[in-house]
Amino acid sequence: MLLSRRLRLALASFALAGSPGSAAEVRWDPLRSSSPDTVEELRALEKKVKAVTEKVMPCTVGLLVGQGAGSGVIVTDAGLVLTAAHVIGKPGETCVVVLSDGKRVDGVSLGVNSKLDSGMVQITGKPPEGFKWPGVAAGKWPVAELGTSADLKKNQWLISLGHHGGPRMGRTPPLRLGRFDNFNKSDQTLRTDCTLVGGDSGGPLFDLNGKLVGIHSKIGIFLEYNMHVPIDAFRPDWDQLAEGAVLGKPPVELGATLDSKKIAPTVIEVIADSPAAKATLAEGDVIVKFAGNKVLTRTDLKAILMECQPGQTVTVVVLREDENVTLKLTFPRRSANKE
Repeated sequence: MLLSRRLRLALASFALAGSPGSAAEVRWDPLRSSSPDTVEELRALEKKVKAVTEKVMPCTVGLLVGQGAGSGVIVTDAGLVLTAAHVIGKPGETCVVVLSDGKRVDGVSLGVNSKLDSGMVQITGKPPEGFKWPGVAAGKWPVAELGTSADLKKNQWLISLGHHGGPRMGRTPPLRLGRFDNFNKSDQTLRTDCTLVGGDSGGPLFDLNGKLVGIHSKIGIFLEYNMHVPIDAFRPDWDQLAEGAVLGKPPVELGATLDSKKIAPTVIEVIADSPAAKATLAEGDVIVKFAGNKVLTRTDLKAILMECQPGQTVTVVVLREDENVTLKLTFPRRSANKE
């Protein structure tokens, strides 16, 4: 479990100071926004986090779409999964849903809203043998309870789950504990200091009542500065996404084909007269930084491209023959009939 810097410092302080002990059990208030003040309170927070994690772990999944990897969370017993739009790309994509114990089932992508970075996947396979949860005999899936993101308070403690680096055999989805910072009305995102890494995109954000309040969307410049799609933002589009609709303006096009066999975004073809061609991207280039953001995977690049706007000029750093080369890339403006 990765803790925020403030909580790590508190833990170290308590370990040195010792505990006076207490006969009464201390319980952690799920809505509390302050840090633990005593060892007993720290243990109460740990107990609460453990209980919530055990509850929500079975419904947290990994998603393998093509050669990309992301995360998601099951929200209906029929196997509907919420994730980020940039993880699945578009409707109708076959994918593999990786359960928390490593077992795999088939799925297909449904609708996406590229503006909000919200998307859905439907599990099409049957629950595998040997994985237990209530309702499995009837073919039902474990479900995350939906919360209300509008009720979050400044510094409220939250739990992040996801498959950073992609799902791995023998590893359940790692959890990160952090706190809610604010709600950005302009792009309808939640900001927290829950650490996110490539592969976490689409994973769930829970409050300490075990309710789903957000879906991981963007990794910030700093480890403790990350964005999530609020669960409330899914509700107006719910039926349309479930039916496979494509909402929001499509992301800008790079104009380069990337090697699907490699995790890092490696150029294998540049389309003539495209933004990539005009920026002089070349076959074999590995994109390591785009628009000021570090790029480790193709999924990272997809998420960054969704934030880029027509007419915008960005800096691109590529690894070319063991040297970093900096390029300038400009996305064309959309014509009036495409707006």
